[in-house]
Amino acid sequence: MVGAIDFPALIQELHSELNQSTVAAVPDRWHTRAHEMVRRKLHSPFEFLEWAKRDRHWSFTLAEVMGKMCAKPSELAARLLVAILEELREEQQTITPAVES
Repeated sequence: MVGAIDFPALIQELHSELNQSTVAAVPDRWHTRAHEMVRRKLHSPFEFLEWAKRDRHWSFTLAEVMGKMCAKPSELAARLLVAILEELREEQQTITPAVES
């Protein structure tokens, strides 16, 4: 696929950027910042949704997000990407204390 977007790399980039920001420790600010970043960096919402449908892990998150009302596919894609980032954040918070002990 020529010109295919590397969505795992985009997710990792956003996740890393959010972890490095000063809002990482404040849940409300983190969520707002995540939405802002997603709106700025997600340029292909339809392709992102198609990718998520095919991904074994994130297709379940897509199904959860689809259960909520969304007006447009672009909104659904943005909500999905934020949900993925939230999931990664929760996983990291679960793992980090175990590593530090």
